[in-house]
Amino acid sequence: MAPFPAFLSVKQLEAIVSVDGQEDGGREACVPGFQVKNYQVAFNGAFLKDQPLIQVEFDDCAGNENATFDVSDPSFYVDADLNLAPRRDVVDSQPVLLLHGVSAHADDIAQVEITGLPLRVNVLRDIMRLGQKLPFRSKRSLFVPPMTVTENQRGPFPRILGRVILPGTPRSHFFRLTGPGSDRDPKGVFSIDIETGDVSVSRPLDREAIDAYMLEVSTTDLAGNMAEGPVMLVITVIDQNDNRPIFKEARYTGEVLEGSPTGTTVMTMTAFDADDPGTDNAALRYRIIRQSPNKPFPNMFHIDAERGDIVTVISPALLDRETLPTTTYELEIVAKDMAGSEVGLTGTATATITITDKNDHAPEFTHPLFEAHVPEGSTGVVINLSIDDRDDPDTGAWRAIYSIISGDPTHSFEFQTNPDNNEGMLSVVKPLNYEATSFHTLLVKVENEDPLVPGVTYGPSSTVAVHVIVEDINEGPVFFPDPLHVTRNENIPVGSFVATLNATDPDIRTIQSIRYAVLRDPAGWLGVNPVRGTVNTSASLDREFSLCPRQQVHRSLRGRG
Repeated sequence: MAPFPAFLSVKQLEAIVSVDGQEDGGREACVPGFQVKNYQVAFNGAFLKDQPLIQVEFDDCAGNENATFDVSDPSFYVDADLNLAPRRDVVDSQPVLLLHGVSAHADDIAQVEITGLPLRVNVLRDIMRLGQKLPFRSKRSLFVPPMTVTENQRGPFPRILGRVILPGTPRSHFFRLTGPGSDRDPKGVFSIDIETGDVSVSRPLDREAIDAYMLEVSTTDLAGNMAEGPVMLVITVIDQNDNRPIFKEARYTGEVLEGSPTGTTVMTMTAFDADDPGTDNAALRYRIIRQSPNKPFPNMFHIDAERGDIVTVISPALLDRETLPTTTYELEIVAKDMAGSEVGLTGTATATITITDKNDHAPEFTHPLFEAHVPEGSTGVVINLSIDDRDDPDTGAWRAIYSIISGDPTHSFEFQTNPDNNEGMLSVVKPLNYEATSFHTLLVKVENEDPLVPGVTYGPSSTVAVHVIVEDINEGPVFFPDPLHVTRNENIPVGSFVATLNATDPDIRTIQSIRYAVLRDPAGWLGVNPVRGTVNTSASLDREFSLCPRQQVHRSLRGRG
């Protein structure tokens, strides 16, 4: 193995020394046990096997004969010179070690805090409140240090995680481990050596399934009665980077208004990583790896590496929907854990961004003048007015509204917009009379549903004249009055005068002659002069034959031009 960089840094923080008095000419009286209760060791990447980390101060006031030491983490030991050293190369230490020193004259506990550990262990220290001063404990008190185990470990199993310490443990006392993960589901994950207090794990663990186990340690006598405890043992599962970032959706969509200022937020991409959120395993960084199309610039958008916010980079003047090669851009986004380092795992998703339209183009008529011919007396659509509008079809910035500014005092005309092509359909809603007015000039204006953006106005091309020419129709003569009521005696001589018909031609602008004729006369009583319109009897009138109760004869006559 290549040598690790220098890492040995020893700092004694605090000495808790009890002084009972003075003896032998002022010398301090000796207090058996650790003379310094709290130590610190800096971790700079790894601890090398058998390399001393710190020399502890232990004095049983009788020469330390046959003194023995236990360490809560079995990866460490205390040698004959009172040096704390690793039994093997250690790259992932527990944050706090408990030292148990025992001799015929002393039984004491000290604490060693490991500083400079990676983030994931420091987080554990904060959560579990480790590294605090260890108060002096009397004999026969259980010391149960928090323990950690990395998920997905390979065998061999069982693997020792740490040791529970009971100062002055009599041989007749045995350790016992209970709780979920031991004697309760999931059973058999952890076990404890009943004599030494070594806690072991029996199989690989998954932090995403269970991230911490809360167990209890106690001791029993030979009869099975509880002697010490129970004391809680927290075993925390340390995360490995075994989960890739996952986006909630494979494809995201967003919109940005054309002309938006540089730095406008379009959307936010968010991925999830099932690893420990307190470690770099779940620290995600975002990056755009592809833009399609890559014109007019390959980097029109930027994504915030930590937040995942996608913002515009292109200038507002160039973010023009009408001049860009496309209105839709596709970005491929990658999320990488381990804060984006090369060893991080990745997940990808696609962001589709649409450049939406704003009403920055006024509609314009395609012709300076429109002309329509309308037969008098008819109704319905008479002409379609076409326009050009460069804004996005089927939006409020494109849809047109037509209105008649002048030329329709009788409200004989009406506009509707064709939803398919945006043309204005001019309709006659009240029949036109050629004889009254044969020519109409309408002044028509077109606008959009949405207001124009500031700086854009409706110009002269948004207004147009429409000439409506009314075509004459040859209308039949009109009788007045109609019907005509006449009373005559029965049996008057044949050829007697009955009435004179009065008919006029509505087509006053056309000179025409009127001719009269009997249209219907079942009894054959009447005759009409075709030119003058005088009506005379052509047979004897018989009251008893008449169907009219008041002896009135009704006959329909029609003028004929």
